[in-house]
Formats: sequence, structure tokens, C-alpha cells
Amino acid sequence: MDWAAGTKRRRGKPSVPAPPLSPIDSTLADPVERQVYRSIRKALMSGLIAPGATLSARSLATELLVSAQPVRDALKRLEADGVLLGKPQSGFFLHNLTVSEYREIAQIRMRLEGLAVRRAIEHIAPAKIIKLKEINERIGRSDKPQDYLSENYRFHFSIYEEARMPALLAIIENLWMRVGPAWHHHPYDYNLAETRRKHEAIIDALERRDADAAEASLAYDISDATEKVVVKLPPG
Repeated sequence: MDWAAGTKRRRGKPSVPAPPLSPIDSTLADPVERQVYRSIRKALMSGLIAPGATLSARSLATELLVSAQPVRDALKRLEADGVLLGKPQSGFFLHNLTVSEYREIAQIRMRLEGLAVRRAIEHIAPAKIIKLKEINERIGRSDKPQDYLSENYRFHFSIYEEARMPALLAIIENLWMRVGPAWHHHPYDYNLAETRRKHEAIIDALERRDADAAEASLAYDISDATEKVVVKLPPG
């Protein structure tokens, strides 16, 4: 799933395949530039873009069915966010996290996402619990890495949105942008049943309105996944 591996040079410029993204809807009131930025952010958070990938404004614009300028603007914003590194005439490169960087972010995630799950308990409705169970069922049936990563993203953020803390949600999203690409290293097919069990523990705690258990179950989910990913990351 490494789109960067397909990079070829022609006339001195890289031709970089874009990850599969849904076309932008220009009929919406939301500005195209904002839609493009959110689309690329979500692709990063859900593991759609591999670590070390190169992002080309031209290929992304073709995939999103927009002009190249709003894509360039979005990539520059992501560079300002510290997620991408821009190089003249070469596109934008995705930073490949080291072991220590990934572990540091995992520790921060446990605290912030723990707060989000605790606050979610105050608001979450039975209908959302049912939705979480349905998502977790789909995780168990995932037969492709991208299906697994997308459903895992949907599971977690369905909870965090219930915290009703926009500033906290934005910070969590920024952390997921940084670590999402590294989840390409997660052995999803080996770990589907275990992931479902970890998520079931979170759902059960949410149903019982047990904030301590929900936070502890979430922390275990993050720490366990971390140990499976860091073995494939560069040292440092």
C-alpha cells in the first residue's frame, strides 16, 4: 500500500500516484479549499497515505477533480501543521516517524483521548452505542488493510465527537494525522479478533457509564497497537 513506491521520474519531475480520494463537491457551500484540506487530513488520519509517501498537487488535484491551486494551498497548510515537508520541484514528503516520536505521541494520545472518552460518557446515546457495535462488527470482517484502518478511524472518532469539545477534537485530529500513516505497519489481519475485543471493552464501559473503565480500555487499545507498530519504525 506504499503509493510512494510507484514514483517515477520523467523530465526531471516526479510522477506520483495519488491515494484514492473522493471527488470534491463544488456545489456545497463549504469552500473548495477547505474541503480539499479536510479530505487530505482525513486520508492521513485514516491511514490512507503510507509513511514516507510523496504527495503531488497535480495528482491529488486529478483525484479530487479540482484545480491544482487549492491542493497546493492545502499541502502548504499541512506543511505549516508540521505533518509534511515541502521541497522545491519535488512535492511534499510525509515524515516517517521514529520509534521515540511514535511513543511520545502515543503517551499524549492516551491522556487526551482518555479525556475525550470520559466526557463522551456524559452525552453518548444508546443509538450511538449501537453504531459503535456495528462498526466493530465491520472491523472483524475487514479483508483489506484500508477497510480495517477506515473503520478503526470511524470507531474512535464516533466516540470523541460525543465529548462535544471542539478544541480537544482538533488536537486529537492533529495527532492522528501524524501517526495515521504509520498504521500501515499494523498487522491488521493477524489482529482482527483482538482489536474487536479491545473495542468491545470500550463499548461495554460506555454502556455502563464507567469512565475509569472506558479510559483504561482505551489506553490499553492505544498501548497494545503501539507495540505492534513500533517494531517496524526506524530507531530514534
